[in-house]
Amino acid sequence: MRTDYGTKGFYAEQFADLIGDVQHDSPEFSDNLIAGFLLALDDWRQYHVKQILELDRVKSNLTDNIK
Repeated sequence: MRTDYGTKGFYAEQFADLIGDVQHDSPEFSDNLIAGFLLALDDWRQYHVKQILELDRVKSNLTDNIK
C-alpha cells in the first residue's frame, strides 16, 4: 500500500490508527472518536469562516483606499 502523503494508503494508515481505539468493552471510546471528529470539523470550519471575514475586511479596505 502506498503511504505517500495524500494517497489512499496514507489515509488508510491514519484511519487504521484511529479505528484501533474502538474497543468493545469501552464503547465511550468510539463515541468520543465520533464526537472528536465532529468537533475537529467544526473547529476547522470556524477558522476558515473567520479567515474569509478577515479577507473580506482587507479587500474592503483596499477598495476604499483605491477610490
